[in-house]
Amino acid sequence: MIDDILIIDDVVSKETQDRYESILLSTRVPWAFFRDIAIPANDIQKLGIKKLTPGIGASIIQDNPKYVNQQLLDEFKTIVYSACTKADLVCRQIVQGRSFMHFPLAAELRKEYDNIHIDLMTPHTVCLYYVNDSDGDTFIFDKTSNDIKGRRDIFERTKFNVLKRVTPKKGRVVLFNGNRYHSSSGPTKDVRCIINFDIIT
Repeated sequence: MIDDILIIDDVVSKETQDRYESILLSTRVPWAFFRDIAIPANDIQKLGIKKLTPGIGASIIQDNPKYVNQQLLDEFKTIVYSACTKADLVCRQIVQGRSFMHFPLAAELRKEYDNIHIDLMTPHTVCLYYVNDSDGDTFIFDKTSNDIKGRRDIFERTKFNVLKRVTPKKGRVVLFNGNRYHSSSGPTKDVRCIINFDIIT
């Protein structure tokens, strides 16, 4: 796990970046609809979340329940290993990997950022890869899971200050401590596509 926020451009070659974009912006990926791209469906009602950010997603690897799309994992795991090498980290395990695609929403439905969340409640590092050039920044906040301890009442009263904003750029990776709250934001011009890996370093 790391404590810093690291941005690495051109984490893979331009040729590989183009291949990844071609794969994910096509019909070759088993995309599924998500009512909210940040919050699992079973948590939306439980947490009383009303404002949702719909999109489509494709699982690459997950732990609970166990699932691996070996073809996608073999294709995209280079991102993780290249990012870790460039950041002087060692990836011990890829716990979770998913790709998400946002679509532009009408102005009245857009928010500054989507639902604030943490991917996993166990220690991990986020390795977020931008598949294409787009708007729709990633927001990384000053609060961590240690500040809130999973209690919704504390979460709702917490003021989240933006620590870092990262603009999507094809081939860019951002690495950060997975216990830090973060959020995507919706694009206004074209689709926004990312691959999000949660790893143990």
